[in-house]
Amino acid sequence: MSPAPIIQADAAASLSPPQQAAPPCAATPIPTHFDDIFHDKFMHIISEWKNDPARGQLTQKERKRFIETAFLETDELYFGKRQLSDQEIKLRALTKVFYKVLAEEPWSEDWIRSPDVERKLSKFEMHKDSVALAAEHGLVTPRDAVKAAREASLKHEKALKDIKDPKALKDMKINPGPYDEIEIIYIAGTVSSTATNRIDRENIYPVSVSSVANVLQNHICRDMVRPFSMAERLVNCSDTKELEDMRRFACNVCDFAPHLLDNDNVSLLVVLLILSRSECCRRFENNGIRIEGSTISHRKAECMKNKMGWKTSEEKKPYDNFANEFQTRVKNACFPAPRPIRLAGRKPPRKSSTPATTPATPATPSTPPVYPPPPMGYMASPQVRNDSVNTGINIPAPSMQSIYSQTAAPAVKTQRARASTGAGSSAVEPMDLS
Repeated sequence: MSPAPIIQADAAASLSPPQQAAPPCAATPIPTHFDDIFHDKFMHIISEWKNDPARGQLTQKERKRFIETAFLETDELYFGKRQLSDQEIKLRALTKVFYKVLAEEPWSEDWIRSPDVERKLSKFEMHKDSVALAAEHGLVTPRDAVKAAREASLKHEKALKDIKDPKALKDMKINPGPYDEIEIIYIAGTVSSTATNRIDRENIYPVSVSSVANVLQNHICRDMVRPFSMAERLVNCSDTKELEDMRRFACNVCDFAPHLLDNDNVSLLVVLLILSRSECCRRFENNGIRIEGSTISHRKAECMKNKMGWKTSEEKKPYDNFANEFQTRVKNACFPAPRPIRLAGRKPPRKSSTPATTPATPATPSTPPVYPPPPMGYMASPQVRNDSVNTGINIPAPSMQSIYSQTAAPAVKTQRARASTGAGSSAVEPMDLS
């Protein structure tokens, strides 16, 4: 039988290399970090918004809503489906605070209210000595003055960065403007007209608008882009310099930007992580600010309820526990306890290089004590008489002891008189006296 004929097409097919299947597209890795998950969800919301033909310009209100929506989805995905440790419970509470800060941007001048708001709300007012100077530069309200001071500061920083020559930098003169001389005062909200009339504007310490602008520009969260990492940084922070910087920021807020501690500003919860409520009140009092009817405790409770949605003590507990812990950490770093001073022992006397020639003085015998030592050991208890003659304790008086050695006198032996048996020995048989 002859072999089957070879077909050219089959031969060509057999000589060609086998076709390899196209490699599948590499799958995008699923993010596992909280901030990365949030970023993906936030960008997905933004892309959907861009594809909406009816959309308009992105407003601050819409941006805030997008951040809060992406955060809630990320929080449920990251924390909501597993058992959390105590550390993770604290981390979850702090993450929520910092994402709220990211959404609301409390360092904006928009949080400075107009001077004509109702008395229940806090506000800034122009100091009476700065009204004319501010009017010369077209600054009518404290918000306008702070915004102008902040823009001037940014312009000054940009001009310094553009100069490369150190000599030119030294000779450069930039007009700082009137912002160090324009001063404003903080008026806390009140609950009654009586409290409003009690406010003494003469005793409130004025602050320059440049100081307020500097605190807002250097807000601890202004450059924050990863709030979960910020929360981790606080939980694990033990560096002394970093803790001192945080305390300095919190103190500057109390002294120069007290509006950040209003009950509708989430910066209040950031500051209360670092400083105690009593310390905030004390700094307010030192600056002449009265906050009666709106204490820091009330402000904190309102902020937790309205901003964070924490209404019960169980919901507030993770934040409060970490705040107490972190305040102690900051206090120990900034005000360490003084170290105990060790008292050095007395140095032994220096030995002489020459041999001693003076003969040793014999030891002086110890002087006997003036009074002999008290008797030691077991002492018999007093005996009580059971007969009807004398129920007292018949113990002879101790003999006198002398400080001089002498022969002890023999103890006097006491004897009880024999009981009479005749007439008159009892009340029944009286004695005959006739």
